[in-house]
Amino acid sequence: MMQQSHRLLVAAAMAIMPTILAFSSAKSAAGITDQGWTTTEQDGFYYGSQGSRLLPETWFEALEQPNNSMPFSNASYLASFGYLPSPDGKNGGRPVGFAEDGQVDDHLVATRLRWYAKQKGGERSEPWVGLNCSACHTAEVTYRGSHLRIDGGPSLTDFQSFVEALDSAMANTKSDPAKWDRFAAKVLAKKDTTENRTMLATEFDRLLSWEKQAASLNQTSLRYGMGRVDAFGHIYNKIAMFSGGAKASGNSPDAPVSFPFLWHINWQYHVQWNGIVKNDILHETGGDFAYGAIGRNAGEVLGVFGEVVISSGSGFLDQLKGYVSSVDVANLDRMETAVSHLSSPRWPTIFPPIDTARAARGAVLFKADCATCHKATDVIENSENMVPFSKTAPNDLTDIWMACNAFTYQTTVGALADKDHKPGDVDKIDNLLSKTVVGVLLGRKPELLGIALEKVFSDGGPPVITNKNLEFHIDRNFERRKLCMSTVDDLLAYKARPLDGIWATAPYLHNGSVPTLYDLLLPAKRRPREFVTGNHEFDPVRVGYVLQKPDNGSSFDFKTTDDDGNAIDGNSNAGHEYGVERLSDEDRWALVEYLKTL
Repeated sequence: MMQQSHRLLVAAAMAIMPTILAFSSAKSAAGITDQGWTTTEQDGFYYGSQGSRLLPETWFEALEQPNNSMPFSNASYLASFGYLPSPDGKNGGRPVGFAEDGQVDDHLVATRLRWYAKQKGGERSEPWVGLNCSACHTAEVTYRGSHLRIDGGPSLTDFQSFVEALDSAMANTKSDPAKWDRFAAKVLAKKDTTENRTMLATEFDRLLSWEKQAASLNQTSLRYGMGRVDAFGHIYNKIAMFSGGAKASGNSPDAPVSFPFLWHINWQYHVQWNGIVKNDILHETGGDFAYGAIGRNAGEVLGVFGEVVISSGSGFLDQLKGYVSSVDVANLDRMETAVSHLSSPRWPTIFPPIDTARAARGAVLFKADCATCHKATDVIENSENMVPFSKTAPNDLTDIWMACNAFTYQTTVGALADKDHKPGDVDKIDNLLSKTVVGVLLGRKPELLGIALEKVFSDGGPPVITNKNLEFHIDRNFERRKLCMSTVDDLLAYKARPLDGIWATAPYLHNGSVPTLYDLLLPAKRRPREFVTGNHEFDPVRVGYVLQKPDNGSSFDFKTTDDDGNAIDGNSNAGHEYGVERLSDEDRWALVEYLKTL
């Protein structure tokens, strides 16, 4: 059962939140696709800081690419990782999702850097550049020379390669005297003195050491490629770092998933693919608790260069103080408000028109075979189904590792020790993440004033999973698989959500292992075992991206099996068959045509 002290802490946090903050309205919608947003809402989503702190702004602008002297911040270079240009040259030419964070940093530790004499803090703190959710949740498709921006759609970014390139650029800058000289001269400008260069080197080494620790915990042999990331794995390892410091133990982030599309998530009870986030205000049954949309997004910020300072103290009053963090809760609320206004994209007029007769036939097939799991979008509450492993036939079970990792991963408690756990004890990371998020919210009491209780706690957050007091000393490839396949638990499931706008969300399945809707309607043995990702050109017939390498060279060869023909854990394209072998090819094309209409 959830500890009573956690309930009291959250009740105390809720008591100080009386009103709602929302984006101001503007007159005209922005973007090529009409998804119901005002210009203000789109700009806020693209450029608003969530509290992510990647690099100080002057460092970001001065840093060079790993193996040459070109700027790391060059828009074309960042585009090679899939990051989209800002429309109309906004945001200082930086890509969508690269936001400036100008908060006071006196309360932080890892990102409270002082690299020149008499550097001010407080309201004059140096601005940082970080990522917000639009970097991964904004899509763009091209068709015969036209570009269509899809707000809230899954991007084709390669986050894994981007972070590796950043780490390499920082390491090379410090080890190459010529690079370091150019970097220091640009960062310090008129403050370029011997004393300040020493200070800059010290602080640069400190941040580089932090990034090296993160890279060490995040080591995995699996390549994500374009359009996928193991967000939970990265968040879990950051929680381990914040709570355990130098003694943090990591878990391999080797279960990447496709970025979920965001339209109508406020209608859904579960948000993530494995249902770990629930969109209710309070659910006492079994001890689960949801912290709301801000809690959910606070966890995301901590995984993408945010910071939390976890203070010690296991008493109730100690915990009530909460934790200081970089999380910008006001902007999280504004962005969630904007997302609640986001409509699904309609089939574009520049594409070939939908065959209405074939689509009508597909609608009949969908209602008979698919609608039980994939509900209509007009079902406002609980508009998705969770399909548990324990009730899934072998041919319908997709790659298990995203859910299995979330269920089994654990680390030492460290600074998150309480009356039930000593610092050296081991606990499940989802429990520690939940506790950290509560601490972040309690630590932001002034900012939370003015945000209504209903708004803060109505859209889900990392729950405390209460019935898994298990010790795991097991091998990944056998024992953890056996455990996850033999255990009945709410977390061991995947979401079947409404399919509105599904045409704009390729590749398919939760791990992005199937390139087109037509391929998804084939038996798994007939689906492509290898295909190219990263090309934005759209195939309106099979519905997905074309499978040729793009001219710009930014692509990834996605493989579902290794050279010996064995399935690659995390990349399996099996499952979700549900009798598709009984379909005729005309049935498949009819279903594809119907899915274009949603």
